[in-house]
Amino acid sequence: MFKKMVLCVTDATPEEVVQAAVKLCEKGTEVTVLNVVRLVNDLVKKDTSERFSWVLERLKKAKLKGRLELVESTDVKSAIIDFAKKNKSDVIVTGTIPKRGLVSYFSESVSDYLVKKSPCTVILVRKAGQPV
Repeated sequence: MFKKMVLCVTDATPEEVVQAAVKLCEKGTEVTVLNVVRLVNDLVKKDTSERFSWVLERLKKAKLKGRLELVESTDVKSAIIDFAKKNKSDVIVTGTIPKRGLVSYFSESVSDYLVKKSPCTVILVRKAGQPV
């Protein structure tokens, strides 16, 4: 299906997002597990590698090539788009968080931004039972 996938992860990324990404892959799909952080240093690299090792294990178990990339930015939305463009990705997979409260009416979510600005297909995965 897709040749170059960006799988966006955070500490809140549920298993369903990774499962969906695996299902969208075919043999030979390159999966980049992307985490955007404010500051990259050796401690952050080590911590991030440990926190997302479960994602790389799921990919390995499915016989997929995966690598973890850290991008330093205070603008998560633009960092993801820039990464996808730079790496000529053909799909971005990410989870969604339901909008809540007054702030949600005045701010754009990461997933909304990705859908509007992405140079490639964006697949949003909602956790089972999560409100829309």
